[in-house]
Amino acid sequence: LLKVAQRYFAVLLAREKVGFLTQQQSQVDLIQRETQERFELGDSPVTDTYEALAHAQGLQAQLLAAQMQADLAAADFIDLTTQAPQSLLTLPLQDPLPAPQLDSLSEWLIDVVQLNPQLQMHDKGLNIAAEQVAQYSSWSSPTVDLIGRLGYEKLDGSGRYGSALNKADDWMVGVQLNVPIFTGGHRSSKHREALHLQDQNRAQGDVLRQQVKQQTRAAWLGVQVNGQQVTALQKALQANQERLSATRLGHELGDNTTLERLDAENSVAQIQLELLDAKVSLIIHQLQLAALVGGLDEKHLLHANSYLQTP
Repeated sequence: LLKVAQRYFAVLLAREKVGFLTQQQSQVDLIQRETQERFELGDSPVTDTYEALAHAQGLQAQLLAAQMQADLAAADFIDLTTQAPQSLLTLPLQDPLPAPQLDSLSEWLIDVVQLNPQLQMHDKGLNIAAEQVAQYSSWSSPTVDLIGRLGYEKLDGSGRYGSALNKADDWMVGVQLNVPIFTGGHRSSKHREALHLQDQNRAQGDVLRQQVKQQTRAAWLGVQVNGQQVTALQKALQANQERLSATRLGHELGDNTTLERLDAENSVAQIQLELLDAKVSLIIHQLQLAALVGGLDEKHLLHANSYLQTP
């Protein structure tokens, strides 16, 4: 489930980036045409035309790279789900996306050590390795068995001197000790192998536990930081959009230069991308936390889907 969500949002983010760059390129192309007309009328210097052309060419290169990234993200999604991402929902930039109230990091670390599916599977493997060591250990080589035997014999018949009858009861209970004197080295070699495998499993378990804890810390901190980033970037986007409107008007009136308008256009597009990336990261980090404690299910996906809307 987590991989599907990650691939889905990767496609969404890549396509939205293409859309933002396409809109920005349209504005820069418009600025380039206006600047060229002003230059021909003698109303603007030639440097303005060069600045607009340079921005247009740079955006063209960024757009080509973004389109390639979108194609790769779509291919990864198809490889995982065997379905093409035709029409995706969008993530509105202005809608609030509050970070959930999480338990403390120490509580999450305790839960993840106890509930993480990978750690649980590894612990079972460690128990199996311990049983293998016990099976081939020297203390388990000798065996003590409780044995018993019960028998009954009867012999009768008649002859020249008369009839005869002979009966015998035989029973025995005891303890038998078996000590293998030589096994050809098989048991000792198996015991050494089992010990090394047990040490290897313990070392792998320590590394895995550290990795899971590190992933938990990163996801928990990601939720906290991304929530604050979303709030700050939404305010920054609103301020830069107002600045862009003022700069466009000032450029038309001749109060602002072409470079200032291009810078304002670029700032809005850049903040839009950063805001979208922060929102996607916030959703993915929430899903990662649920997956780390083995609790990721359809309910979490429906909750993440509630932030999206049709384009």
